Amino acid sequence: MNRGGGKVHFALFRVSVGLFCACVMGALAQAPPPEFGGIAGVVLDSDNAPVRRAIVTVSTLETPPQDAVAWTDANGRFSFSDVPAGRYQLRASKSGYQPAAYGASTPRVPPGIIKLAAGEFRSEFAFHLQEMGSISGMVIDEDGDPLGGVQVMAMTPGFRRQKRTLLPGPGTATDASGRYRLGLQPGRYVVVVTHYYDSVLRINPEVNAGDPQQQYSYGSQFYRGTNQADSATMLNVQAGQEISSIDFRLAARPNVPLRGKIVLPVGVKSVTNVAIAVIKENLADRADFDMSAGPPDYVFQNLLPSGSYRLAAHVTIDGRNYRGVQNIDLGPQALADVTIALEPGVDVSGRVSVEGPDAQKHAASFVSLAPGDGNGYEGVPLRASVNKDGSFKIHEVPPGIWDINVGPTPTNGYLKSMHLGDQDVLTKDMTIHPSTTEPLNIVMSTRAALIEGDVIEGDQPARARVLLAPEEKFRHVFSFYRLAVADDQGHFEIKDAAPGRYQLFAFDEFEERSIQDPDFLKPFESAGVSVDLREGSNNPQKLSRIRTGSQPGRVPQ
Repeated sequence: MNRGGGKVHFALFRVSVGLFCACVMGALAQAPPPEFGGIAGVVLDSDNAPVRRAIVTVSTLETPPQDAVAWTDANGRFSFSDVPAGRYQLRASKSGYQPAAYGASTPRVPPGIIKLAAGEFRSEFAFHLQEMGSISGMVIDEDGDPLGGVQVMAMTPGFRRQKRTLLPGPGTATDASGRYRLGLQPGRYVVVVTHYYDSVLRINPEVNAGDPQQQYSYGSQFYRGTNQADSATMLNVQAGQEISSIDFRLAARPNVPLRGKIVLPVGVKSVTNVAIAVIKENLADRADFDMSAGPPDYVFQNLLPSGSYRLAAHVTIDGRNYRGVQNIDLGPQALADVTIALEPGVDVSGRVSVEGPDAQKHAASFVSLAPGDGNGYEGVPLRASVNKDGSFKIHEVPPGIWDINVGPTPTNGYLKSMHLGDQDVLTKDMTIHPSTTEPLNIVMSTRAALIEGDVIEGDQPARARVLLAPEEKFRHVFSFYRLAVADDQGHFEIKDAAPGRYQLFAFDEFEERSIQDPDFLKPFESAGVSVDLREGSNNPQKLSRIRTGSQPGRVPQ
């Protein structure tokens, strides 16, 4: 690899840079066959100035794809030599810029395909990298003094567990002068600042002898000046746009005493320590604290800003998990009578079965659980191996909502059903109680639904991002969605969908995170094609490409 010239002899792989260099040196030692060609070009910024040290990646269209990487020189140029004939995609990236792909006007548009003939050398590829957008501002206190070390986050609107919410995004911290800057991809953002971890010193003109010193904190705040997520101002960031003066003035609020007690399980007389996670319910203040309670009285106490909290206590006793959850509203007055009762975990057992052609050749190897209710969990990982007969047992599952993961799924197969007793837990939450005894039965199938088709615009084939979206009542089940890219002939194929009712959409530009927004498809419902998929092959579909910018509703992003 010639770093100065941005040139690399072609060697395809997906490995570390160190191994990449070794592969390249090996390629240099061999005489390239005469039928090999090359790919070269230049990376420029929006003002046509060369971009040095940009990373350029060429990828095959195989499954799985393989990559080779080059860096641009001082003139922004790059080159790949010894490239065999085939079909490729080309991408460029550098910190501070939006990533770009050949043939795509934005990162939401499907990349173009490069067809390289034997011995052909193509050097016409030019990237014009667009600078990322940004949001910047200053955080000060009520006296106008700058606040350093304040956490700043850009959040995006989304959808979690059937509820509209804000999803965490890029973050930073203010410097000593209280200033911050967030580099962002184009999109819609809400900015929130959080200052929880250092107490605020305020001078009180009068204090009674023997009284404790009042403590204060700044808490959190959304732009503009609210602690409520639904009252926050949404900022629309464009490529290369600098949105400045997004400033915050934080007012210190008195911390309120919280005191409570852990109630040990029946038959347990003593434990060393109970860990307690304190989770702020208001998303504006969503910060976690840790507390603990120990013998002899198992009392916990803290000073917190007023607000709504969830307290999640957890302890492991003789290998058994115990957990308790309590929701509280902490007002301006001290709260001193909180109790959290620890409840025992239960063993969750069940069976994983496989149906369909060649089912005997496939078997799940594990079942695991992850917290689905936002409560802290610090215990032993909840994971079990699946026995040869399909049975499994996960020991000591604490009460709460749990997400289920099982695998591996057969190639071109799907997860057919999950039931806790008679309850469907594939499309609904699985809640474990201390009294839960029902088995968790999981069925996988080796024969998923296969759907293919073609995308057109007018009477011509069109490249597009194809989205298979479940019918409306299952829009919150992200595992049902499937994405595909129509090729240069407009053809697409989806091989691993669960049978059911869906709509197919072909967008000119689309980002995967859009499915987290409960309303993103509403402007395009009439343009979708309804399909009722069954296992195996289904009738091919013809889709018209949707130009999102021409729709009356909001563009998915």
